[in-house]
Amino acid sequence: MRRFGSLWSEAGVVLAGNVLARGLGFLFPLVLAHVIAKDDFGTVYFFIGTGYFVGELTGFPTALTRFIAAEGPSGAWLSSALAGGLPLIATSLVVGELLSSAADAPAGHMSMVIAGLTLDAYYFGLLRGLKRYKLLASYRVSANGAQILLLLGAIVVGVKSPTVAIAIYSFVYLVPIAAIELLRHPLRDALRGTLRPDLERVKRLTRFALPAFLSGTAAAGLTQADLLFVRLLAPDALPDYAAARSLVQPVMLVPYAIAIVMLPAVASAPERERWRLLARALGVTALLGAALLLAYVVANVWLVDAVLPASYHDATDALPLLAAGLTGMGVYSVLSQWWMGIGRPGPPATVLTLGALVAIGMQYALTPDHGAVGAAIALGCGVGFALITLGAATLRMRVRARVAGGRVEAVKAG
Repeated sequence: MRRFGSLWSEAGVVLAGNVLARGLGFLFPLVLAHVIAKDDFGTVYFFIGTGYFVGELTGFPTALTRFIAAEGPSGAWLSSALAGGLPLIATSLVVGELLSSAADAPAGHMSMVIAGLTLDAYYFGLLRGLKRYKLLASYRVSANGAQILLLLGAIVVGVKSPTVAIAIYSFVYLVPIAAIELLRHPLRDALRGTLRPDLERVKRLTRFALPAFLSGTAAAGLTQADLLFVRLLAPDALPDYAAARSLVQPVMLVPYAIAIVMLPAVASAPERERWRLLARALGVTALLGAALLLAYVVANVWLVDAVLPASYHDATDALPLLAAGLTGMGVYSVLSQWWMGIGRPGPPATVLTLGALVAIGMQYALTPDHGAVGAAIALGCGVGFALITLGAATLRMRVRARVAGGRVEAVKAG
């Protein structure tokens, strides 16, 4: 029987890699903020944030993870996931360019971001389903390391444009993928058996992918599309808000690591062990999240003034609120991956979609008058709604399971 220690050791590998990767990735916005104009910095992070939102229109990488973990690798799983996801990828590209046009942003940049993130999502989903967590950590570290090196190289030769920054961000994933496949070839290992898409597999993947893509789109709507709303409703606040968003990302480090291994672990665990995994994972996530939130509240002004140019001081207004919202999102992400692991992606998709709608409504109500602070409050309210609702559904399921278990024990005793 799989124990939590195994889950935590795997999560520890992901966490260690993610801390190093995020540390390297953290340098990207800091360096960029110092070398390009403030408005250009806001534009770059508008594309990145909105690209994450629109790029989540495909949930097939998550479905690929689940079925490889539960049923073993096969070339047919990967080809079927690609076949099923192609219409959604095309839709993502169209929607992304339409949003860019609505926000009066340059054409073509959003498509670069979406293409890069889609490549990353499928390869990441493959490694995750194979439970190759050391490779997963290496993949993230090498991608972010290459990203900052390429940016510094561009600066050295005198190229400091937003377009170059976006191109580096979008296509840097090709570097670690090529290196990993030359050295360890996990893709070859996953392509065993037939490579032809299988209609039955496409159907099974689609049944899982549709609620998964709703969850992913809603999650991105909560934690990434806020940049779109700030761009549309309070454009002057966008650079400071984008800077605050980049500084608050460490809040998600531990939840991200646990959530990554939660879905594959739960998919192959017996029911009683699933509840143990959830209880301990939520305890660790909530405790460390609260500690980080307190640190952001206490060190808010010092952090912004220490790492950003003086012109970004207004980022201090939104930073604690964003930290609170993303702390809640971290707890939610662990909980939602548990639901997906037990094969029930529907409830997380439903409640997070409702949470995103709450956040969107509040963006229109608060952001025009309150700028970055209003956007951060809207994000927190949407996350809070989703977390409370899914938490209540989980508790109700647990009570029913305990009642049903008690009845079985009573029958055995009788």
